Amino acid sequence: MVKLRDDRSPYALAMEWTSRITTVALEMVVPALLGYWLDQWLGTRMVFLILGAILGFATGFYSLLRLTRPSDPKGRDG
Repeated sequence: MVKLRDDRSPYALAMEWTSRITTVALEMVVPALLGYWLDQWLGTRMVFLILGAILGFATGFYSLLRLTRPSDPKGRDG
């Protein structure tokens, strides 16, 4: 396993990880919020909220799995 040296500043690394974590959090929360709004607009009872929560959990979990994968040394994200 080849370790590549990252010459970025600690601030730049922190901002990258903050961006990644925020993205995963929004992927989990936004579909549920949209489902809640859609339920309110259509007058349904938690149908779209539950579907949005399931969709958000699935996309967030997939993103977390992609974050734990080792990075490609050639710069491709996968």
